[in-house]
Amino acid sequence: MASKKKGKEIFKKVFVILSGLAFVLFSVSAVVNMIMNPQTPGATDNQNSQGDDGAIAQIDREIAGYQSVLENEPENSFALERLVELNLQKGDLQGALSPMEKLVALNPDNEQYQQVLGIIQQGLEEEENPPTELPITPESPPEGE
Repeated sequence: MASKKKGKEIFKKVFVILSGLAFVLFSVSAVVNMIMNPQTPGATDNQNSQGDDGAIAQIDREIAGYQSVLENEPENSFALERLVELNLQKGDLQGALSPMEKLVALNPDNEQYQQVLGIIQQGLEEEENPPTELPITPESPPEGE
């Protein structure tokens, strides 16, 4: 039993050492990569806009996939949740509304779903009727001063 315990201790030490080495090597390789391939701010902005387009395209593909799942299983809560999340990531409140309403109908006791639905509806109302800003006027001094 003592040898079995010693074997486990040695294994733990070797594992910790290897994990530490892997972490250090990964960190060093990232630093070396940054030094070898510096990026200018303009190039980064261009890459970000291309990345945003790619991300939106990826989200659109995922949305299409979950919609096809819902054609076969209209009450699939996971697919409905993902549709809401993906549409919100895109900033598409209208696209998130229908699956969120269906989730609330399927799970009327889930308060979190009801809160999210309320937030989506409030956001849509604000898009349709943006709040009007009242002009800021200086207060007039009281009469008698």
